[in-house]
Amino acid sequence: MRANRQWVGAGAVALLPWTWFAVRNLTLVLDLVATGLPVLCTTAAVGTAVVAAVRKRRLLLIGTVSWLLVGTVTVVGPWRPETVPPPVQGFRIVSANVNSKNPTINQAVTDALAQDGDLVFLIEAGKARLAPPPEYTTVIRPQYSAQVILSRFPARLLDKPPGWPNDFRAHRLEVDAPAGRIIVYLAHLKRPHLGPGRILRIRSQLEGQRREREALLKSAPAEGVPVVVAGDFNTSDRSRPYRRITSRFRDAMRAGWSGPTYVAAVGRPFLLRIDHIFIPRGWCSARAERFTLHGSDHRGVAVNIGPCPVL
Repeated sequence: MRANRQWVGAGAVALLPWTWFAVRNLTLVLDLVATGLPVLCTTAAVGTAVVAAVRKRRLLLIGTVSWLLVGTVTVVGPWRPETVPPPVQGFRIVSANVNSKNPTINQAVTDALAQDGDLVFLIEAGKARLAPPPEYTTVIRPQYSAQVILSRFPARLLDKPPGWPNDFRAHRLEVDAPAGRIIVYLAHLKRPHLGPGRILRIRSQLEGQRREREALLKSAPAEGVPVVVAGDFNTSDRSRPYRRITSRFRDAMRAGWSGPTYVAAVGRPFLLRIDHIFIPRGWCSARAERFTLHGSDHRGVAVNIGPCPVL
């Protein structure tokens, strides 16, 4: 009888982490839990192993393995490559948050330009000393943000759609790409902040981020041409908001194995991929790469994108 109870208890502990996949889309609070899942799963696995050792209940080690497995599946799942053919009439896009507080911001800009992008987005680069290479015939420095946009193609900054929030750090561009005219949204979504005095503001910050995300998703279908969305989304790829975006767009960075892009010391244990490039579902991507930005708390992202070949 006692052995049966131990099996039941071990089974319950082992099944508990898998309930995440049943509840993960329910509330804003669970979006925060998604951010902390690597730490949560590791802590739960270690705790279960300690209890198993102290109480001499080896069956509980099944729970340790289960917590580690769920953590691995949840974190690594959105990093796995999606098999797509190389794009046709493609071009290379680079998005890099060089960090406005970066003491080596000019080196970070150099790192981004070294990726040989046809379209380069430098986020928080307003303080950088920038001498654009001559091949970038279009250089845009919007007056109302710290973003810098460089393009080898003709590109124009357009008015924001009426539905975008007034304080939304985003830009709308028209680009004459190799396959024809496209619209590109460069976005820097609100960041939920943890810490003393900030915890009560998280819900409003998450709600503000949701409004920004929904504004992008609402305006894109009305453009009438392919829309590419890139930038710092402050949104983990294991969260509900990410899944909401990828229900409409393809994650271009999954042309290869992906991984974390937020590399601040305090954030490294959370393995966060928050810098994204999203493309139309009918487009393909290749040569997806993350690269170092000296002094920044982000990795840059670069990928070749364009229409999928007609098979």
